[in-house]
Order: sequence, then structure tokens, then C-alpha cells
Amino acid sequence: MKLQNLFLRNIRNIDEVSIPCGRGIHFIYGMNGQGKTSILESIYVLSNLRSFRDHDLHPLVKTGRDSSQIKGQFQIDANTRAELKVELIQGPRRFEKRAYINEKLSRSAVEYFGLKQLHSPIQFHAINLNPASTDLIRGEPGLRRTYLNQVISSESPEYLDILKHYQRSLDQKNALLKEEPSFDPELLKILNENLVISGAKLLQFRLRYLNKIDQAFGRFLSAIAPTQIPVFAGYKSGETLYFNGHFDVPPLEELVENLHQKLTEKGPQERLRKMSLVGPHRDDLVFKVGTPVSHSKPDLVDVGSQGEIRSVLLALKLAELEEFEKSTGVKPVLLIDDFSSELDTVRRNFLLGYLKDSDLQIFVTSTDDLSRSLESSGTLIRMSQGRMC
Repeated sequence: MKLQNLFLRNIRNIDEVSIPCGRGIHFIYGMNGQGKTSILESIYVLSNLRSFRDHDLHPLVKTGRDSSQIKGQFQIDANTRAELKVELIQGPRRFEKRAYINEKLSRSAVEYFGLKQLHSPIQFHAINLNPASTDLIRGEPGLRRTYLNQVISSESPEYLDILKHYQRSLDQKNALLKEEPSFDPELLKILNENLVISGAKLLQFRLRYLNKIDQAFGRFLSAIAPTQIPVFAGYKSGETLYFNGHFDVPPLEELVENLHQKLTEKGPQERLRKMSLVGPHRDDLVFKVGTPVSHSKPDLVDVGSQGEIRSVLLALKLAELEEFEKSTGVKPVLLIDDFSSELDTVRRNFLLGYLKDSDLQIFVTSTDDLSRSLESSGTLIRMSQGRMC
């Protein structure tokens, strides 16, 4: 699904802009701080109802304004147009996010994703790639859990619904564990059962996803850095480490039993520490270096160079893109931020070749006009002080 026109009002330093969009590559260039990344961010919000820059959407609303709007228009066929719209409203008491499909307000993110992906002609999804953002590899496990949650939710509204149920039970359990002396063991038992069932479903979704991207991840990494020591993605759940391509996804009953056993074993520690210590909210996505694959191999974050980590990040994101299209039948829009300054020659040339051979709709930001480097025609968009020029 191709974006035909993007309209922004009161987004960061942008007052109002309407951007016509075509096929192929869109080169958005200009000096830093002119609104280039805000365009990519807005497209991402339209697709995912979240930003890739901040934990919440408050900063998108231009300073001094009480609302902002992002609107995308799509040409379904010769006679049919459609529209996605997100409004951000700063009220006197609370901040509101409203998402619309063809002017119909969605009641929740689950409904928005479900309608957008499964029950409307607008099957639109955007994937962001920022070569500088190696925090996904180097940062805390919570960043990688959030990444998996976002990626799988984009393919499956069911996963997002399960995740919300799990988080609700987890919050209730953590609150209960802090209650002294009015602790209710029967309520804890009920909450644990809820966590075991929903947690096992989340774990199964995550393991299936990692197995699905295994071949693409390895293929992209070999193409990007052919001389780099092999790197394998793994999923760490408690003391268990699952390596991509080296395990069969366990049946749900087995995962439920394992989680139940771990909760029983950790129960006394949870009471003592007053927090939940078992479940997918404690898991991690890890990257091991070298062959054969084993627990004892070093982590990439401990031994990998900045270039090697960027290669893994690039391979992971391209595998995500390929898997989304394979899973949903929808070609996502690719957003590449700060292209010119963060890749060395080898990785840059690989990505340039990939872009030229791709039939994706792509939006690239840079301080330079990349159209000559890509030797490709495309839409040129120059930004200055929040305006097209």
C-alpha cells in the first residue's frame, strides 16, 4: 500500500505541510533540525500509533499548540481513495490520541491495527531503520522486549491483545505483592494462572517469529558483512536459551507447564522482593558470536565492534521487513533516518544496492542530496525551518 499524500499540522517545528508522495524513493534532505526526521516520525505514527524517537507522543505537538494532526491519503484503485488520520490533543487534564480510518474513530490500538490490516482496504505499515540506533543491541533488555512486542503486534493484533491482558495481570500482581499485611494468597493464585496462560502464548509468538526470520537474518548479515564472524540470534527465557533455527517451537501446553513450574519455584523470592520475577516481561533477545552455537559463546555486545553491531542491526531490520511482507502479503514502507553519516562504505554500498533493486516506497533523510549517490530518480524534498522549499 503506497502513501499518496502526507499532511502534517503542528508537528514539532512544522506548522503545516502537505507532501505529495509517489512510487520509489523519496530523498528528504537539508541541514539538521529542519524537520526531516519529523516527516519519517509522522509516517511511523500513522502506521504504528507510536514514535520511534520518544516513549510517548507528547513531544510531537508543537510547543505552544494544543493539538496536532497527521493525515495520510491512499489511492486504492482508480475510483477509490482512503485515509488514515491521527490527532494528538493536549486537553486541560489529559493528553489524547485519536486514530481514524476513513474518518471512523478507532476505540483502541487493537481495533486500529485490526481494521487497518485485516478489515479495510488500507493495508499500510511502516518500518523504521536508523543505522545510528545501536541501542537495540547495546541497550537494556527492555528495549529488545519492546522491539519484539512492536514487531509482532504489527503482524498480529491478537498478540497485542494478549500482551495487554498479560500486562494488566502483571500490574495487579506487582501491586498485590507490595500489600502488607493484607496480602491475599487466593488472588495471587488467580493472577498467576492468568500470567501463565497469557505469558505462554506471548512466548510462543516470540519464538515463532524468531524462527521465521532466521534464514533472512543470516542471509542479510552474510551479504552485508561477508567477512564478519557469524552471529546468531537467541531468545533467553529464564535459564533457557533458544537459538534461531536450532529449536522447534514448543507446544503451548509445554510452555504453560514450564512457566507454572518456574512461578512455583520463584514464589518465595517474589514475596520477599515484592515483585514478579518470572515471565516474558523478564526475557531477552541475545546475539551470540561464533560457531558452533552454544550458551558459552560470547555476546555480540561484549566483543563486537561498532561496525559489526550496525551490520547485525541492519540485517535484523531487513529481515523484519521481508518477514512482514511474507506474513501479511503487504509491502511495508521503509523509513531510513540519517543515512549519510552513520554507515561505512561497505554497509552503505550494500544498502544503496538494496534500495535501487527494491520496489518499496522508501523515505530517506540525509544532510546530503542522495539522489546522485543512488543513481536513481526519485522525489526530492528539501526541508528548511519546518517547510518544504
